[in-house]
Amino acid sequence: MELRQLKYFVAVAEELHFGRAAQKLFVTQPALSQQIAQLENELGVELFGRASRTHQRKVILTQAGENLLNEARRILQLSQRAIENTRRIGLKQQVLRFGIYKMTLRERIEEMMQLFARHFPDAELVLTEFDTPDQVQEALLHETIDLGFTLLPLKYDVLQGKLIRKGHLALIMSIHHPRAKEPGLTLESLENEKWIEISRKIHPFYGQIEAMCQQAGFSRQGKIVQEVSSLELLISMVKVGKGIAFISSAYDLGKESNTVMRRLENADHSPLQSIEISNALAFRSPGTPLIQAFISC
Repeated sequence: MELRQLKYFVAVAEELHFGRAAQKLFVTQPALSQQIAQLENELGVELFGRASRTHQRKVILTQAGENLLNEARRILQLSQRAIENTRRIGLKQQVLRFGIYKMTLRERIEEMMQLFARHFPDAELVLTEFDTPDQVQEALLHETIDLGFTLLPLKYDVLQGKLIRKGHLALIMSIHHPRAKEPGLTLESLENEKWIEISRKIHPFYGQIEAMCQQAGFSRQGKIVQEVSSLELLISMVKVGKGIAFISSAYDLGKESNTVMRRLENADHSPLQSIEISNALAFRSPGTPLIQAFISC
């Protein structure tokens, strides 16, 4: 006797109909009938009234079937409890060391912590902050953390990643900026703007952005009026009109008041997508069962 057979039997006993039970179990009706027949053969008794089966697959329980129903429910409950207790005991011994970098959005961190708490309430999540995405990958390489937010590409063959969001450089500015109503802006037209920027030492694309601006014919040297250490602070400075800033197009400004996002365009109005920003969760392959379970969420 298998747990699967007991599960099938309980479904038929509760529905008193092979067709409805098969739909509930996501199996075919012939497969379900075969499993019930095998169970009856093993026990040597009829569990359902045989005559009633010929009429629209409706059934009634025999006295032996009613007895087995009570016992089967108890067995299935005990097996489920054993699974849950084993998982809970195992997870209490587990700690997931999670790495983030300073430019990680606070809302992403909160989402991840809430997700972990909801699905793995008996395991512990420990956060470690790094200056850059590369440092997160180095920590994964040296196994000082188990999982981390980073940016693609992954720099080490032993690492595996799951893409979370992908975007390109866009512009963010105050709604009161003179060009806030223009749908798209060319990089060349921004030569005389004042800029808010993430600090060079933690900005993963600082060099690429400067090279892109120089290719467009200007330098931002002397025009970056404020360097900050987080995206939240960058957005706050933009809101009050201190300058404009580059930001990922994947960022959701729905919760931000007094700001607009505008795309960067080439001269022919096609999107300027020379810098791709791909946020990912990364871990050292193949990853523990806890990591794999969390990734699947």
